[in-house]
Amino acid sequence: MRRITGFHAIEELLRAGKIKGRLLIAGSGPRIKAILEMAAKQVVPISRLSQEELDRLAPDNRGVAFETDSSSNPAEADLDEFLSEAEDKDDALVLILDHIEDPQNFGAILRSADVFGCDLVIAPKRRAAPLSEAAVRASAGASAHVPLAWVPNLAEALRRLKKAGFWSYAAAMDGESLPEAELAAKTVIVMGNEGEGVSKLVRSECDGSLAIPQWGHVDSLNVSAAAAVMLYEYRRERPAR
Repeated sequence: MRRITGFHAIEELLRAGKIKGRLLIAGSGPRIKAILEMAAKQVVPISRLSQEELDRLAPDNRGVAFETDSSSNPAEADLDEFLSEAEDKDDALVLILDHIEDPQNFGAILRSADVFGCDLVIAPKRRAAPLSEAAVRASAGASAHVPLAWVPNLAEALRRLKKAGFWSYAAAMDGESLPEAELAAKTVIVMGNEGEGVSKLVRSECDGSLAIPQWGHVDSLNVSAAAAVMLYEYRRERPAR
């Protein structure tokens, strides 16, 4: 059983309308009233609890939680379907997450992927952060909208994307300066693990690598911040959709 907390996350789950569940309500106020109105339009069951009961079930609640027995993502995508549809597109942006382990980073990256219109996010089925309650909350509800495909093998997914006309770039400290790079119309950006970066195997499948210029004192950006910069640069070059 999953219990999602956070106003943004609950609102976007209700707006997406693809996951069945029920609202657990203990509080009141204008934000909760708006959530109740959305739930009524979606015919989502509502259970009123005492604050003590809700605290026990969902400790991080702000007077409301969305409970579901579904482990799926409302925006779950299929790589085969995406590749089929991509044949008719002039451009597309794909983000591959090479074993991101921190759920906060995972959620923040999904939020950026939504903001910058990422067409698909790909993550491995094993040894990576799941789409947990913490990740959903960190995404501020973006996880309900960003197409997310789970695959068994990232290197194979990259090979298939390349055959479909995509050019892939690994985020790396020794890569080409991002502002100087001319990104392809169909681009794949690969972000690596928080500690190890993009793996050698995955990087060997990429067409190139990109680095974000730095002027400060710390070694690098957090992976979620770096992903946001990379996605922004692609959209800066191609603002029209």
